[in-house]
Amino acid sequence: MKQSDDYAPSPMKETSRVKLAGFGVALLISGFVLLVYQAISLRSALTADANVQADMIADNVSASVMFDDVRSAQETLHSLRKVPYVESAGIYTVDGKRFATYARPGVSAPQRGGAQAANVETGGRRFLFDDVFVASNITQNGKTLGAVVVVATTAQMTAQLVHFALFILAASLCALWIAFVITSRMSAHIAHAEKKLEYLASTDPLTGLPNRRAFYDALSDRLQRGAQGGIRAALILVDLDDFKNVNDTLGHGAGDELLKHVAVALRQSVRTADLVSRIGGDEFAVLVAIAKEKAEGIRTAERIARALARPFDLPRASVVASASVGVSVYPDDAADVASLVSSADIALYAAKSTGKNAAVEFRPSMTVEARRRARLETELRKAIETNELSLVYQPQFDCRTGRMIGVEALARWIHPVDGEISPIEFVPVAEDSELIVALGQWVLRRACRDGARWNAEPGLALHVAVNVSARQLRQARYSEDVKAVLAESGLSPHLLELELTESQLMANMTAGVEAMRQLRAAGIRLSLDDFGTGYSSLSYLQSFPVNTLKIDRAFVKPLPRDGQPIVTAIISMAHSFGIAVVAEGVEDQAQLSWLADAGCDIVQGYLTGRPMPFERITDLLRSECEDSEPLTSGSATDPTDRRSAL
Repeated sequence: MKQSDDYAPSPMKETSRVKLAGFGVALLISGFVLLVYQAISLRSALTADANVQADMIADNVSASVMFDDVRSAQETLHSLRKVPYVESAGIYTVDGKRFATYARPGVSAPQRGGAQAANVETGGRRFLFDDVFVASNITQNGKTLGAVVVVATTAQMTAQLVHFALFILAASLCALWIAFVITSRMSAHIAHAEKKLEYLASTDPLTGLPNRRAFYDALSDRLQRGAQGGIRAALILVDLDDFKNVNDTLGHGAGDELLKHVAVALRQSVRTADLVSRIGGDEFAVLVAIAKEKAEGIRTAERIARALARPFDLPRASVVASASVGVSVYPDDAADVASLVSSADIALYAAKSTGKNAAVEFRPSMTVEARRRARLETELRKAIETNELSLVYQPQFDCRTGRMIGVEALARWIHPVDGEISPIEFVPVAEDSELIVALGQWVLRRACRDGARWNAEPGLALHVAVNVSARQLRQARYSEDVKAVLAESGLSPHLLELELTESQLMANMTAGVEAMRQLRAAGIRLSLDDFGTGYSSLSYLQSFPVNTLKIDRAFVKPLPRDGQPIVTAIISMAHSFGIAVVAEGVEDQAQLSWLADAGCDIVQGYLTGRPMPFERITDLLRSECEDSEPLTSGSATDPTDRRSAL
């Protein structure tokens, strides 16, 4: 069967042959039509010429017939020997008697005359190649004396038609040859283009791996065969961590090179029979056949994660391409393609949630979590639109004076059925969708409105800090939107502080720094949140136009027993750049005292004040008018003793 397929003509060749055959038939028919037309034209011309000759003879022999001068009439007929197509001619009297004749050697003269000769044109039916038989009346002064009959041969016409047919045949053969050459070349080009299109339709041109369509076709085919033969398989989805940073910092060329290296590493991490595909920008899929136990799938996924967690040498730098990996097994986790892909995708999401360079196996409980996330996304959208969210504010205190100088706005969601949903749960849901932009805008507008109400009192200058997501910062008109919200609320720009994280800024450093400069130019304060957990590069810190630097709670928690050198270095470095320092997560008096002695500017945490609603902040501001003792003081009015009052 294989050999017969190899020698079978391709559909393209068969089509070309059919087209050539049709072209040949069309040429044959058109050539035949031209020949018939030419034959009719030549016979018509021959008949017209013969009529002319007959008329001339009739005019010249009228006197000869009238005076019965046969000799003169015969001489006149003999003049036809110079006309090559005249085969014979005869002069007949009015009663049909032969008067004079002429015939070429071997040809007999016409035997008809008189009335028969006169009616030859109208009454005779002759074939196309038969001799042409014409007659012309001999008259004198209106009286008919007889008739001239001329017979013209079609031999020359036939010779001309033969030459014409040969010409048409030669032209048709030439046209067929040209058509064959053109068709062959076009067929070759079309076949090459079809192969290229087929390759492009099923292959990723950058890595040479099968693309999404080809992978899912192969996956469906293997699962169908697996259902019949009891074969098990593991679907592994791979998503590169922070791939966008490579494109933004090193350029898209470096990103493409990294993808090529990753493709090679994936091929080397699995067997030849296993299928590796690139199904998206930085997303890959691997289909692995499992012999016995389900654990083979997660072991392969972990091997892939380890293979990618190493430096790849690019033209301009060495990059570590760690990846989040999710795996699901057929038929243990799913019985069809859609369910298998969905399970692997859920496991991949769980891997990304646990951090970088993680491989996670699908568990049925993940489906419940995924459905909850999808439900929360829908209901969070509705909550934002219907203003069902609320804000609480955590106060920030000046370490030197002990007075409250600002608050950080924090979103809260009381679900009508599920009750209070933690920001730790609903903020990532918003981050994974476009909802974070709408949520951030709602928080900003509400916080600016509340801040304007607090600062309406003369002499107050309480700044309001609002967290900003990377998606918001990438909005083209974000700085204009912030200024519009400030104008709408009436809050002074210098009393608004926007908090950004290092990782958010590094996701698109160029756009981030430009947006920050526009905001600073408008008088808005900027804070770098969670400092020390991200890149923490001095060059980055120098590039970011920030007013405040926040020490992450992970560095504050071990104080004052451990971690003093790191915190001291952060405070000193920030002050050298003219940047104020905020310590978050302050929970006991020893931490507060050490931070005050170390020169920290502002503190925030459960010790000094838990997140509270607008009204409680208002009450705290009023109490500030009566209480001016510093935070480090041990008096009853010390803000550290306000926890019970708050």
